[in-house]
Amino acid sequence: MDLKIIHLRKIDSTNKYCYRLGKEGRRNLVVVADVQSAGVGRLGRRWHSNYGGLYFSLLLDLKDSGSTGRLNFIGSISVYETLIDYLPEELRESLGIKFPNDVLVGDKKICGILSEINWDHRFVVLGIGININNPIPEDLRDRATSLRELCKREYNRFEILHKFLNRFRDNFHLEDEEILKKYGRYSKTLGRYVKVITPKEEVIGTAFKIDYGGIYLSTLEGIRYISVGDCIHLR
Repeated sequence: MDLKIIHLRKIDSTNKYCYRLGKEGRRNLVVVADVQSAGVGRLGRRWHSNYGGLYFSLLLDLKDSGSTGRLNFIGSISVYETLIDYLPEELRESLGIKFPNDVLVGDKKICGILSEINWDHRFVVLGIGININNPIPEDLRDRATSLRELCKREYNRFEILHKFLNRFRDNFHLEDEEILKKYGRYSKTLGRYVKVITPKEEVIGTAFKIDYGGIYLSTLEGIRYISVGDCIHLR
């Protein structure tokens, strides 16, 4: 997979920029920005995108990518496999993926992933934000962290980007079974007692299976399958 990198100093959102390029017929691009003025996470939440973080989006052809669920899984396992090489030994066991595709160290978020699909023009955008050297806002410090905060040193963001892209290319060509196995090994959610909040309800149970479409919970009322929602680890 040949990917061309476009580096921008400041942009509203790398996802929005890719979306515009996708409508023009462009494909196989990586758009990376030093700063985003309007970065967006899952469910429309603001993603703080100060200088020092790694904010980028991949623009891919839909026919090559499979489902957005598959692409999200590939993105999250590739981030995991990239970051684990930068963490000291004592922190590596605390790295993991929280359903659906947040990457955490301990209980603090270090990476978020957002995918968007355009059926008319047949492309998909995978947006990724990783906290590298950027300061974490005071009101988020109890639930977010960065590599610099964890390891007390600065990192080369573009070195990390290139390592991620190498991992992404390798994982992109794996069979679904292997992708799901990797996700399961790296998951912080499987086996946990969780609450999943959807637009219509809150469901509490033990997570025992996750696939591209959603999460399976064992609840007091029986087995529930939930495709979209916020997952909170209860214990």
